[in-house]
Amino acid sequence: MRSIQGIDIDMLITAMEISDSFEGQWWLDPATGQVEMTGEDVDDSLPRWELEEHGAVPIPPDDPQRGYRDMKDFIATLDDEQVRAALMHAIEGKRPYRRFKDAVYQYPKVRDDWYAFHQQRMRHHAITWLVAEGLVDPAEARWALTRG
Repeated sequence: MRSIQGIDIDMLITAMEISDSFEGQWWLDPATGQVEMTGEDVDDSLPRWELEEHGAVPIPPDDPQRGYRDMKDFIATLDDEQVRAALMHAIEGKRPYRRFKDAVYQYPKVRDDWYAFHQQRMRHHAITWLVAEGLVDPAEARWALTRG
């Protein structure tokens, strides 16, 4: 089991968020805490079998339903009823992520708050995944989650 401080959490979050954007697979190497990508279009990537043999764990893509819930949860935190209504309207139609992003950019303070909220939620998701995979100590993970 690796210390959570030895894992590149920021890169893990990035891999979870963009994994559907690339032809390849993201992996976490528990021995080093590093995140790597494999695929035909990746220079110097190790083959899948070698990563698996080395004990690397495939990183799952972010769950779109969880992302949608995060947007709804964020909207519920807003005090300004007009902004709240505009953002709710944005996520109700087709392409809710694109429309939410476009809407949130109209309110710079809300946009900054959204990115902080989203980063915190993704950090929680990444650490929870590490615990579920048995890659970090649950007590250390709880501590990491409380320090934000």
